[in-house]
Amino acid sequence: MKPLTPRERRLVALGLLVLAIGVVWLVLIGPLAGGFLDRAQERRDLQAAYQRNQRLISSLPALRAAAEAQRRNAPRFALSAPSQALAAEALKERLQRLATEGGFAITGVEDLQAEAPAGAVKLRADLTLTLSQLYETIKRLQSEDAYVVVDYFAVTADRSLAAGRLAPLDVRLELSAAWRPVKGRP
Repeated sequence: MKPLTPRERRLVALGLLVLAIGVVWLVLIGPLAGGFLDRAQERRDLQAAYQRNQRLISSLPALRAAAEAQRRNAPRFALSAPSQALAAEALKERLQRLATEGGFAITGVEDLQAEAPAGAVKLRADLTLTLSQLYETIKRLQSEDAYVVVDYFAVTADRSLAAGRLAPLDVRLELSAAWRPVKGRP
């Protein structure tokens, strides 16, 4: 092998210097700088989490007030009963109370629990009432607590057709209402 010229020696020395600088960068400076960058990002993330937590803590009184309002309003949206059967009985009693106060007759009530979705009670009621009583009954069902959904509504006016004048209507309603379990009284 022939000896290197001074120019080649300088190039080899420069290459070795670049290689040494690259190794030092990869082994020492890169991880050290990467650690600083990682810790700076972690500090920013912790600062953001701290600020989010501070906002959450400062909103706790409002969240507590909203939860209390929802707890107070829960009876408006669901029947409270120890069991689904007792919730269905409460719905029947409500319908019977409406019939007594409205002056119309309930000709039949049937539980439809097999068709009821989870967390709801469902029943079918056959009523005999006038048009104004029907209007008032539907109005009270949709506005009084606990809210009731009319799933099915059918009106038969055969008596009016036979009599030739306005007569009581035969109405079939399928009603459902949400229920929430509560502990029974001892």
